[in-house]
Amino acid sequence: MVLGLAATYLLFAFAIVMTWYFPRYDHYVPQWLADWMYPIDKTDLDVLRFAHFLALATLTIRFVPHDWPGLKIHLFRPAILCGQHSLEIFCAGVFLAFAAHFILVEVSDGVLMQVAVSAFGIAAMIATAALISWYKKIEGRGPGPRPPNADLAGGEA
Repeated sequence: MVLGLAATYLLFAFAIVMTWYFPRYDHYVPQWLADWMYPIDKTDLDVLRFAHFLALATLTIRFVPHDWPGLKIHLFRPAILCGQHSLEIFCAGVFLAFAAHFILVEVSDGVLMQVAVSAFGIAAMIATAALISWYKKIEGRGPGPRPPNADLAGGEA
């Protein structure tokens, strides 16, 4: 039932989004629904955005097994690292967003600068996630063999 509800919600959301790109179908959306739904708040966690996230998460959990070989592809490693340290990457992203806004306002807001700022931000977040993973590994909090702890009784130095 939850799976069907999630799929139905995503199909409904897709139909609504299509009315943005094909305005001739806009009259199919009831006025009461449009009044309730718009404007979709991009600043705060809007209920529709949260429902969309939950629906996508439900379908992902159901159809992508945790041991899917595609998740071990080297190309996905940066995204996996960022996901493993999502809070730290979110905080870095907030700072980078302010820095990018400053650069775009004060230096240039051309397309080339926007691409450069975005590429730098992505690279900075990936580097941050890699640095955190490396630090946790050498500190002994990450996956893998742990060094002996001399603080415990019977531990070795």
